Formats: sequence, structure tokens, C-alpha cells
Amino acid sequence: MGDYDFEGANYLIPELNYIYWLVWFLSIVITCIIFLNFIIAEASASYTKVKDNLDEMVFNERSSLIVEAETMLPKRLKSPSMFP
Repeated sequence: MGDYDFEGANYLIPELNYIYWLVWFLSIVITCIIFLNFIIAEASASYTKVKDNLDEMVFNERSSLIVEAETMLPKRLKSPSMFP
């Protein structure tokens, strides 16, 4: 799809011209349906991948925030078993 050269349609008899435009329109519609189906499948796969890793990512972010908060504590508030 892409280069639409419709010059040849001007030389067709009216009956063939209608068939030409009908086939052209159907091919465009079918191509769009296939393309949209592909986009939906890719979006669904991405959503599934994120959903599967969501809990792991949330716990990882929580742990990094806890570590950051504990490193910001003053030395007098830290317990001896915490960070050096």
C-alpha cells in the first residue's frame, strides 16, 4: 500500500470501474482490520508482561525507598545493626 496511482481507472468501462473501486475499497478495509488486530495483540502482550512483573517491581521500588530513607537518618537514630 502507499502509492495510489488511479490513472488507469479512467480508461476502464463503467462496469469494470465499479469493480475496480470495490476491490480497492475492500483491500483497504481488510488491510486496516489486519493492522488494527496486530496493534491490539501487541498491546495485549505488553499489558500481560507488565501485569506479570508488577508485584516484583512494586516490592523492588519499596525496598529501594526504605534503603534510601534509612541512609538519610542521622547517626544517633540509627541502630548498630543498620548501615555503617
